[in-house]
Amino acid sequence: MKSGQGYPVNLKDTGSIRVLSTTAIAILTPIMPSTFDVIVIGSGIGGLVTATQLAAKGAQVLVLESYVIPGGSSGYFARNGYHFDVGASMIFGFGKQGTTNLLTRALDAVNVSLETIPDPIQIDYHLPDNLRVQVHRNYEKFLQELGDRFPHERQGIRQFYDECWKVFNCLNVMDLLSLEEPRYLTRVFFQHPLACLGLVKYLPKNAGDIARKYIQDPQLLKFIDIECYCWSVVPANMTPMINAGMVFSDRHYGGINYPKGGVGKIAEKLVEGLEKHGGQI
Repeated sequence: MKSGQGYPVNLKDTGSIRVLSTTAIAILTPIMPSTFDVIVIGSGIGGLVTATQLAAKGAQVLVLESYVIPGGSSGYFARNGYHFDVGASMIFGFGKQGTTNLLTRALDAVNVSLETIPDPIQIDYHLPDNLRVQVHRNYEKFLQELGDRFPHERQGIRQFYDECWKVFNCLNVMDLLSLEEPRYLTRVFFQHPLACLGLVKYLPKNAGDIARKYIQDPQLLKFIDIECYCWSVVPANMTPMINAGMVFSDRHYGGINYPKGGVGKIAEKLVEGLEKHGGQI
């Protein structure tokens, strides 16, 4: 394989090269090693976390990216000394406990850290019919506010969101990897059988199924739709309950934490960690 500037890259054992992710071509520089264990194509957060985890385990990793900066949908642009987020701005995964703090753990794996600012309110909803609801980091405060808007549904509100916590508590005792990987599923079942069994009944369920079990008010059910749509981009009846349980609970458990300096700092720190461990982008 040759680069855009004609520098040779000899992939001696092509059978060992795994191409991960999608998109991109990069110009390879002459200082790069001649052999890589893994080439990751695309430097979004998924690609960078994949690359850093492999580099931390000793793999020789190369990341290719077509854009001028890494980060994908968590990128930024700069104007007059200020950085502006261009994609994601509501960031999960920076908690300090449990197993759902995936960004904290990804940075720790390559010996880098990122200062964050806790957000006391995840979303401030301004909806039709003068419905305003703030999703407070404090769970009880959120339930109180939503119950004040729908006092006749106060019990149903608690039952729905408490059931989300049941899902989250099962997820929060196991290392979170791909649910499509049979070996991982087998291993985690033997490590945490009760948690896995607790999740099984939710596999065929969506958030709308569970919400309608406890809630009748059509306006409140539309609010649950908006709650789901903000991150899943589909209404509650198309949002898997396991996903809803994660998001609706982790925002109160690990919380929403904004990276100091902007969302683009996540990618910058992951690249720093990658290079510390001998990887290149």
